[in-house]
Amino acid sequence: MFIHSFLIQPKVIHRFFRLGQIGLEWAHGEDMQREQTLSTLVSADPDLIHLAQASAAAIGASLGVVAEPSNLQTVWRTASSILIGADLAEQVAMWALPRRGQVYLVGRPEVQEVLCQWSTPLGASVILVPKGGKWLSQVIAGRLGAGDAGVAVAVKGGAGGLGASTLAVGLALTAAKRSLKVALIDDDPGGGGLDLLLGAESAPGWRWDKLRQASGQIADITGMLPRVEGVTLVSMERSDPAPVPDQAREAVIDCLARSHDLVLVDAGRGAGELTGMVRRCLVVSARSVRVIAATRTSLGDHDGLEAGLVLRKGGSVPAGEAARAIGLPLISGLPTVKELPRLADRGVPPAVGGGWRKSCATILDWCLGEYMMPRRSI
Repeated sequence: MFIHSFLIQPKVIHRFFRLGQIGLEWAHGEDMQREQTLSTLVSADPDLIHLAQASAAAIGASLGVVAEPSNLQTVWRTASSILIGADLAEQVAMWALPRRGQVYLVGRPEVQEVLCQWSTPLGASVILVPKGGKWLSQVIAGRLGAGDAGVAVAVKGGAGGLGASTLAVGLALTAAKRSLKVALIDDDPGGGGLDLLLGAESAPGWRWDKLRQASGQIADITGMLPRVEGVTLVSMERSDPAPVPDQAREAVIDCLARSHDLVLVDAGRGAGELTGMVRRCLVVSARSVRVIAATRTSLGDHDGLEAGLVLRKGGSVPAGEAARAIGLPLISGLPTVKELPRLADRGVPPAVGGGWRKSCATILDWCLGEYMMPRRSI
């Protein structure tokens, strides 16, 4: 195995890679103060180091590398962002370092389960490479600093009738109760409109028909949208709903992520490409053979997104076997609540208690990742 060579000196912190040219720079004195603001990769995997180095070189940025977790303590406090390779994720987690923002786990799709296992203990988002290369470059460049943008999560059903839209609404309401600024986006033209689930069909404000021409970086539209139960809502228009153009979806998600802590996208089953600020995808399925097969077929290519599974409780297939068959890490079960369809018909938000509320809280923690605490004054 290729191992980076380090001189045994106590003040040596890490190696720096500048613009793709490998060079060793000792960090001390004024140089230390200047360089410790770099993004830092914690890994001894030569392939991952090379990939991260290439991402840094492509944008003209600098990247620090730490090959031993024991050398991480100083950099942990000072680096602008910390990237942890799958090879050292467990060791870093065992150090129980103080919680901080801008921590990311990086690895290839075949180690996604390992990355997700350590995501919650480290308060880290997962970047799957090489397809998440654009996001990786943004992190290294410091374009995703704390307070610049919230986290955007897609919620989709592996089959019809699994309650993905109801879960999206439940997550939004749970986030609002935590005093987070949350937006909910309807990206399912065949779903009938998320505003119905919130009893907001008559609420004034823009729907998608006013936003379909959006593209690029747009001005803050929060004040133009309906706000219900503390949730900013972008719903489908009532007449002749159609799939949202990809450029409009990306523009609206990115816009709301700049002004909200959390953006939830109800992606339906046939949603278009999830781009821009969307980092995670929550897939809802059930523990039956047909639904598991349908879910696996519907997954497609998440293009570098970190995906997690929510399983409706009930059914003959054990939860662990269902998750393995689908190929996604299990985030939580979700109980069936007979009251929910009646509440939806009455336009009453699904603010039920018990196991359903606890499941929403668990799932929301996964959605938020390193954004576990409110980051803005609301």
